[in-house]
Amino acid sequence: MEEKFWQEEEAEAAKNSPFLTRNASSNIAISQFSVAELAALKDKSAFGSSEKLKSRKLIDQLFNEGKSVSRNGFTLVYLFVPLATQFPIQAAFSVPKRNYKHATDRNRIKRLMREVWRKNKWPLYELLTQQQKQLAIMWVCKSKELPDYSIAEKTILHLLEKLKSKLA
Repeated sequence: MEEKFWQEEEAEAAKNSPFLTRNASSNIAISQFSVAELAALKDKSAFGSSEKLKSRKLIDQLFNEGKSVSRNGFTLVYLFVPLATQFPIQAAFSVPKRNYKHATDRNRIKRLMREVWRKNKWPLYELLTQQQKQLAIMWVCKSKELPDYSIAEKTILHLLEKLKSKLA
């Protein structure tokens, strides 16, 4: 009796929740932000949990079926797929252990890439929202030396422009 009550309560909470959960994602249609809602979020400029690409299946699909663009040791792998989130893009960041033996170096580069992405993602978000598309992306740093912030920013901005030109 009590278990049935808790299951009903969880189902009701999942329906009323503004966020998609694993159980509720199959029952709720994916809704995207409007341009006005994106403008309101732009002020916060965060990279939250629901914007992170974590699904192992989706990451495997991304590398098997996705397309990529590269420049200066950075690679952007992308794939148009329906996502179980309201955001138009889910992103992940990777630095191979083969190129950087120390975890502190790998973590520093991932932090650097996340910061550049966080600051410069909004034009792409707006474009994808207008086109009603969702995208899974993976940033990979394959260079042999530690990049500076300015080099990483220039390269990532160039890759974002290449992606936007392919979308248009």
